[in-house]
Amino acid sequence: MSFYTEEKERSHRFILALRMGLPIFLISSVGFYTLFSQPDATINSLIFLSFILLATAIYFIFFLINQSSYETITDSITHTFTNDYFTKLYYRWSNRYIVTVVMISVDNLTAINEKYGIKNGNTVLNETLRQINEFFVSKEIKKLPICRYKGGDCILLIRGEKEIIIALIELFLTKYQENSINEMEVRLSAVLLDTKHVKKYEEVITRLYELQYASIDKKTVTDDDKIIPAELEQSVLDALVYQRYSIASQNVSCEKSLMAEITFKLMDKGGGLIHQSRFIPLLNRLGKMREYESHILEIVAKMAEKSSTIYVVSLSAVTLRNGVFFQHALEILQRYPEAKNKIVILFEEKEYSPQIKRFREQIAQYRAVGYKIALDKYGGNHVTMMYLKEFPIDFIRFDTLYTRHIMEEKYQNILQGLNITAHLCGAVTWMSMIEDAHADTIAKRLKINCRQGNYHGKIILKEENEIR
Repeated sequence: MSFYTEEKERSHRFILALRMGLPIFLISSVGFYTLFSQPDATINSLIFLSFILLATAIYFIFFLINQSSYETITDSITHTFTNDYFTKLYYRWSNRYIVTVVMISVDNLTAINEKYGIKNGNTVLNETLRQINEFFVSKEIKKLPICRYKGGDCILLIRGEKEIIIALIELFLTKYQENSINEMEVRLSAVLLDTKHVKKYEEVITRLYELQYASIDKKTVTDDDKIIPAELEQSVLDALVYQRYSIASQNVSCEKSLMAEITFKLMDKGGGLIHQSRFIPLLNRLGKMREYESHILEIVAKMAEKSSTIYVVSLSAVTLRNGVFFQHALEILQRYPEAKNKIVILFEEKEYSPQIKRFREQIAQYRAVGYKIALDKYGGNHVTMMYLKEFPIDFIRFDTLYTRHIMEEKYQNILQGLNITAHLCGAVTWMSMIEDAHADTIAKRLKINCRQGNYHGKIILKEENEIR
């Protein structure tokens, strides 16, 4: 079974061959016709013309061969479209009708390359592409443009809206999400987006990667947001300039102190909420994350100064390492001295910081000036475990996986071990998403210090006068 990309490559090469041969044939025909139509034509004239035509043909052939190297439309390893050609094809299709762009990724390709070698990694990639092609051909989608965007990420172009295509993608994942190729375990994931609201190819790719990142926790493959990217960007920037925030809090039941977690969402000019999953990636791309987190830290400091409650706010590790942000954080506590020791900075990180010594010093500085430090996703994120041994930590919050399985004995045993470890490292332990009395009783029995969830108090919006 041949790929659509291979068929397109063959037709492209045939057209290139015509471009090389047809002009030479026409020039030769015209030249010989002109020569033999003259009554005084001689053998010398024929030989001279033949040499000229031969030289022209050689030059023209070499020129087009060189030019064809710039017109390659498929990748030499996977025989899928190059990104340049795929981009042109995307605009050609999307200008005529709505298309769905699908990204299917071999999630563990890097691990396969490291363990089995790049040659076997290429085998896995090619076999995965064959599976993709066979699956969609069996569903009567015979013209399937595929582009290997980078690494193990492959982009597909399918005519139709995502509501129609999503069932096919879910069926594909059911069949191939976890399979074995030549006794090598292969893990696939997929996300998709149509062109009803997002038009530019770069914006489509960016949004697909945002969806891929979000799908790690949410297990979703599509985007339900109908906001046009340009409008979203303007709404986010306006909300940041005018500090339009929706602020909510949820109480955390602790043994010795009052605590509450503060969460922020941006608001557009119509009062609609913009969720973190949309504005956080955008702020990162625009380089506005530090500005946003500086704003929210100052708001939390104002609240803490007027209250005896300890407030918890989530910030990014990248921002915490920023020297400009640290200076701003120091100035905030100088302006609001009563907020000292009443702000807990909660963070988690996917990758271990390469400059751990410097980060350790920065964490110590935050604690020295009056901030408390908390780590999130304890027991679920290995980086959190590693940071626990590196930093002096005030609080540590368990991954919600343990709350969901808190009724199971094995999870309770692991929780008990993790809890003892955290206490020995000097941290207060904290569990969220406690929804009923039974779960709360188990958490108490395991000697978890702080508990949060609807059982202890629902999320409530803060009034503007409470903040100011």
